[in-house]
Amino acid sequence: RKVEGEGVIGEQPIIEPGETHQYSSSCDLNTDMGKMWGTYLMQRVNKGDKFRVNIPEFKMMVPHRLN
Repeated sequence: RKVEGEGVIGEQPIIEPGETHQYSSSCDLNTDMGKMWGTYLMQRVNKGDKFRVNIPEFKMMVPHRLN
């Protein structure tokens, strides 16, 4: 399923050079395994130009399935 919207969980943080932003989120899975990937569309506050940041694919697995 595709998720789109403004902000990160409803927030639009301003990240200064050298700073980071961290948040937690979740999703419902219909199986024991899944994967996610995507992009964030970022905007420089001082210049207004926009750029995309790639989120590499990562796998999600229910812990009991790791054995």
